[in-house]
Amino acid sequence: MKLCLGALEAALQSSDPAHLVRRSVRLRGSVLSVNDIYGKSVKLDIDSFSSIYVVGAGKATASMAGSLCTILGRRISGGAITVPYGAQVKTKGLQITEASHPLPDHNGVAGTQKIIRILKSTERNDLVFVLLSGGGSALLPLPAKGLSLSTKRTVTKLLLAAGASIGEINTVRKHLSAVKGGRLLNYVAKGCRVVSLVLSDVVGDDLGAIASGPTVPDPSTFKDAIAVMKKYKVTKVTQASRYLNLGATGGAKETPKPGDSIFETVSNMLIGNNYTACKGAIEFFKRHRVKTTYLGSEFNCRATTLGKRLADAVASCSRLAVSSALVMGGESTVNLASRKAKKVGIGGRNQEAILSCAVRMKARGNVTVACMGTDGVDGNSDAAGGIVTPRSIQLFAEKGINVKQFLARHDSYNALARANSLIFTGQTGTNVNDIAVLCYLP
Repeated sequence: MKLCLGALEAALQSSDPAHLVRRSVRLRGSVLSVNDIYGKSVKLDIDSFSSIYVVGAGKATASMAGSLCTILGRRISGGAITVPYGAQVKTKGLQITEASHPLPDHNGVAGTQKIIRILKSTERNDLVFVLLSGGGSALLPLPAKGLSLSTKRTVTKLLLAAGASIGEINTVRKHLSAVKGGRLLNYVAKGCRVVSLVLSDVVGDDLGAIASGPTVPDPSTFKDAIAVMKKYKVTKVTQASRYLNLGATGGAKETPKPGDSIFETVSNMLIGNNYTACKGAIEFFKRHRVKTTYLGSEFNCRATTLGKRLADAVASCSRLAVSSALVMGGESTVNLASRKAKKVGIGGRNQEAILSCAVRMKARGNVTVACMGTDGVDGNSDAAGGIVTPRSIQLFAEKGINVKQFLARHDSYNALARANSLIFTGQTGTNVNDIAVLCYLP
C-alpha cells in the first residue's frame, strides 16, 4: 500500500502548477520564452509591451498565477483570476474571486465580469496571459444574453448526472456562454498579444475542451449542442433549448471558428496534462525497482467498467514472479440517471471504480489498487479516491458489508470508509484528470 500511495504523491508533485509554469516560462533580460509540452515555443520582447495583464480561472489557476507573477514581478499591470472556494492564494496585485465548482454560482459570474473589465482596458500594444485549468468551465461563467445562470446550472447538473462526457458538456456550455468557445477574445483589443497557459484536465488534451476553450477556436456548432441535449434527454430545459434552436437557425451568433482573424495574435500553450502526473508515478515505481507498465492516459469509460478492468489486471499481475506496477490515467464517468435506488449515496467516479474492482478482485498476494482525482475532490465526497487490498476485501466480509448493494446506490464512500480504504488529500491546487495505479509484490 505504501508504494501505491507514494506513487500517487509523486504524481501530484510532478503536476504541481507552479512548477509547470516555472518550467514553461523563462525570462532572460527582456526576452520571455514560453514552451509547451510538445516543443512549441513563443518568444516575446516584454519591453515592447505597454502593459501586461494576467487573467484566468480554474482549480490550478491560483498556483499558476503565483508562479507567473514571481517571474514577471512588477512588470504586471494588473489582472483578475477566479478560483474555487478555499483555494490557497498567495498572489498579490491581482483581483481574486472565489466561486463554485462544478456548478457555477453568482460569484463566478462576478469574477468573469472582473476579467472582462480587465480585457476591455487592453490596447493594441499590450500582452495578456490567460491561465486556464480544470474547473475553468464552472469558474468562468457568463450566460449568453437572454439566459439565466440558473438555466446553465440546471443543464450542467442534468448532463453530469446523465454521465455525459466533459467534451459533450462543454459543447453545450460553449453555446450557452458569452465567453467560452473562443468568445473571451471578443473583449480583447484588436492586435493585443494573448498567451494562454493551459493545464489539461481533458482526455486527449483537446484545447477547445479545457475550461471550454475561451481562447481557442471552436469547431462545434449549435446543432452539435442540440444533439448532446437530445442524447441525454435534457431538452425539457426550455430556456436553453430555445436559445440553442435560435442559434441553429441563425438567430444567435456562432462561436468563432478555426481561421477566424480573432486568433491571429493568440498562442495557446499546453504546459501539463495527465501524462505529466502518470510520469511522476512511473518514475517513483522505477526508483523502487518495480517493473512498471504505462497503459496510457485515455481511459474514459464508466467507473464500474474501469473497476472491472483493474480487477482483470490484478489477476494478470498475480501470475507474475516479479514486482510489477501498472499506471494509467483518464477520467471515468458515473451515470446517476440509471440508478435503481431512489436515493444516491456519497462517492465519486474514482471511489466507484475501486469498489467495482473490489467486487471482482480475488484476495491474493500483496496487491494494491488505487484510483484518485488529482484535484483531491471526488464526486460529492471529501475524499480524493479509494484504495483496495486483499485486507480491504477481508474487512468487507468480516463486517458483513454487501459491496454490490453500496455500488448499486452509488454509495462507494460509505462502503470504502468501513474498510479504511479512502484516500484524502484535500484540495491539491492542480487538476490533470484521474490516475489509477496497481502494484503487485510477489
